[in-house]
Amino acid sequence: MEATKKSKMIILSFLIGSIVIGVLAYVGMAIGGNEAVALIHKTIEERGGTVASGGIMAVPLDESPFEKSGKGNTIFKIEYTKDGKAYTAFYRSKNQSSIISEQEEWIFAE
Repeated sequence: MEATKKSKMIILSFLIGSIVIGVLAYVGMAIGGNEAVALIHKTIEERGGTVASGGIMAVPLDESPFEKSGKGNTIFKIEYTKDGKAYTAFYRSKNQSSIISEQEEWIFAE
């Protein structure tokens, strides 16, 4: 094989490999986010509540009651109703994007 053809094949292989890895990473993050939302709905329902429409939002650390959070955490603010009253809860999840993270934790304002 000619040197130019060989180098083109190497570059093409590298580009295809990079695209495949990027797609897999994106799909993995999307699945992880969906799992967190499903867990939030399940936990609120187990406590007798219902998550409000559009009531799950990712928020920064300074807008939450948590004292610490790492790069591997996502903090969710959850607005829900229980017995006709509106409540807010916070959930710190582990998102597997970094080894620097705090443990999963819930804070309920009931």
